[in-house]
Amino acid sequence: MKTTLLGLAQEAEVDARIINNINGNWHVEQGPIEDFDRLCKGKWTLLVQGVDKYIQDVSPILAPFSFIPNWRLDDLMVSFATEGAGVGAHIDQYDVFLVQGKGKRRWRVGMPGEYKETFPHPKLRQIEGFDAVIDVVVEPGDVVYVPPGWPHDGETVEDSLTYSVGYRAPDNLQLAESLAMMLDKGEHNFRYTDPQRTLQNAAYTVTPNDVASLKQQLIEAINSEGFTRSLLEAMSEQGIPEYPLDTDVSLEQIANEFAAGISFAPAAGVRALVSYGKQGLPRALFVNGSQFEFANSDREWIEALASGDVLNATSCQDAPSFTFLETLTTLINNGYWEWYEA
Repeated sequence: MKTTLLGLAQEAEVDARIINNINGNWHVEQGPIEDFDRLCKGKWTLLVQGVDKYIQDVSPILAPFSFIPNWRLDDLMVSFATEGAGVGAHIDQYDVFLVQGKGKRRWRVGMPGEYKETFPHPKLRQIEGFDAVIDVVVEPGDVVYVPPGWPHDGETVEDSLTYSVGYRAPDNLQLAESLAMMLDKGEHNFRYTDPQRTLQNAAYTVTPNDVASLKQQLIEAINSEGFTRSLLEAMSEQGIPEYPLDTDVSLEQIANEFAAGISFAPAAGVRALVSYGKQGLPRALFVNGSQFEFANSDREWIEALASGDVLNATSCQDAPSFTFLETLTTLINNGYWEWYEA
């Protein structure tokens, strides 16, 4: 895995960085990394975000966390650190499960509170310190869960790999961006009118009814079907690297290969979402921000697809419909599903 991380860190589209500490001095180098000999000195850590989007082999690490919905999972960050290395005490605003791979690492976790932030490097945010309520040395296979807002600090006991399973926690600003995207398309973007306005004595007065009417206009946009779709698209967005086929395959080709017993599987990191047309939600499959509506008769096939398991003609009892195969063809052409090789 160390060799794989070094390879990924050299790619421009991969979010990677090296953090090292030499005689108490911190340095951060953002990828792509070209000169490892210069940077991998002292107590150093290589961190690579979104490894699950590039390496299929790490998917078993995520499997035990399937009790949490796909839309909450952000990515799998993998770090390699030398003895004594760490990134300093800090606080994250999201849930994270820290899975220990190779080696040993000491984790200290404190209670939420008010902590003074420090910036020993412009690209490194830390806190001055905290009292630990958890202080443990983890070995391969151990897991530490850190809730959002809890300070923590990890220090490598011996050269080690750590797999950080991070979860997204959208704030109101991010949710508002989904609303803005819908409105920008012209959906439910109505202008304010007040044809029933009564005579007002002072032009400078703002009434509670005025404010309530403006809020209600926005509330109606939030409650619209358009915002529901926009929100679901955002929830399914994963930032998956897109590798579309050089030459599109046809529906006929996929149908023939499917009938011949050829199998398909999602590309690395692809996790689909499904909503079933209840309580205002559409009946649709969502993949990386794209929506695919489906008939209730295709439900079994859609669930087989969304499960992430290998998909072939024996996955369901009934034969797939034309519409389902059309969706599968689109997913393959977009690079989200691919031919499976055992």
